[in-house]
Amino acid sequence: MELTLSAYILINFILILGSILQMATGVTAGMIIVPFLAMISYTLIPAPIAFASLALTIMMSYKGRKHIDTKNMLQISLGMLAGILLSIFILKNIKFEHLGLVFGIFILISVFISIKIKSFSLNTGINYSGGFVAGVMGSMAAVGGQILALLFQNHPLESLKSTLAFLYTLFSIVMLLLFYIFGEFSGVQFLSGIYMMPGFIIGFFLAPVFSKYFNPKYSKIIVLGMATLGAMVLITKSIF
Repeated sequence: MELTLSAYILINFILILGSILQMATGVTAGMIIVPFLAMISYTLIPAPIAFASLALTIMMSYKGRKHIDTKNMLQISLGMLAGILLSIFILKNIKFEHLGLVFGIFILISVFISIKIKSFSLNTGINYSGGFVAGVMGSMAAVGGQILALLFQNHPLESLKSTLAFLYTLFSIVMLLLFYIFGEFSGVQFLSGIYMMPGFIIGFFLAPVFSKYFNPKYSKIIVLGMATLGAMVLITKSIF
């Protein structure tokens, strides 16, 4: 599907809003934006949006570089690598028209995790398994960030944001390289990612201005409700 200039303006507006809501509520941007992007075109997910989001995560990683926690990163990264490889196999064998169902289910899983799971202690098993699940969900539906946020939820806020940004940057680069090797990241998708970068960049700089007006408790409920509604629409469209 060839997207028009007006479509990319709408897409970047969604990305700006998603970036602001992420910094205000702590809910990762993927959960917010994926349902709406998928309604525009499935081709925007996962590679183009992962590439575009590097503009945001690299800036966040550099800004908070002194607060990055590398203690558990190797085990989580290896788990994520295994998840990426599995997702490539699945994407190569799934029908295009079923992608909405896949995206919708993964978004609902992320919403459930955000609501129900409140306590998590890092250990070797959790690091590998959590990284694996994040790798699958992130490389198939761009919603693996909520799993990573869950793993590091007990870290101080600055460490949480910078560690997640660095880990997601690493994940995105590895994922895009593997997707390119296996023919899942094309030149057209690369250009789509370039066209979407302004939304993340603008959102990064606008977020501090607007986030102070949000009540995190109630804003998170609204965001999760939006994600759930979007997921249900995608699932319904895929089935019917």
